[in-house]
Amino acid sequence: MNQQEKDKIVRKLIDTNTTISTMESCTSGLIASMITDTEGASAVFPGGYVTYLNKTKILCGVDEKIIKEHGVYSKQCARAMAETAQKNLHTEIAVGITGTTGNVDPNNADSMQGKVFFCILVGENAYDYEYNAEVTQMSRHEIKELYADKVFEELAKLINIVHSSSDLCCDSV
Repeated sequence: MNQQEKDKIVRKLIDTNTTISTMESCTSGLIASMITDTEGASAVFPGGYVTYLNKTKILCGVDEKIIKEHGVYSKQCARAMAETAQKNLHTEIAVGITGTTGNVDPNNADSMQGKVFFCILVGENAYDYEYNAEVTQMSRHEIKELYADKVFEELAKLINIVHSSSDLCCDSV
């Protein structure tokens, strides 16, 4: 997905005053950066978290039990990350993403190269995703871009659903 397509998504958020926040691990803030590459994004993006370590996720509000029971690389953790960002930053939409870039993580037994989990919350509705990619010939930055692009692709679909439905409100929570 090119930047012009991402700008179109963020413009739609700005035009409808729909707020968005992020809690990122494997993308290291790239999604937040891509959102703020669009002029005027500060109107709808109060901020995001980069939580590379498990401890940091917990400090920000992710329940430690979720990581212990399901692993840091899980849909449950991605959802907890999105819920934490949404709750703490008071946004309509929130993204949580966790996965492995490059080599297997020696600190977490559940890591698998090329596997990412992300959750996009739209209001109270959670959309969970698992994506697997062959990444052995890719740089860490290329992997982050791949994952961020997948998030934007799904975000575009969800925004179209939200804004075509008359019973969903787009104001921030």
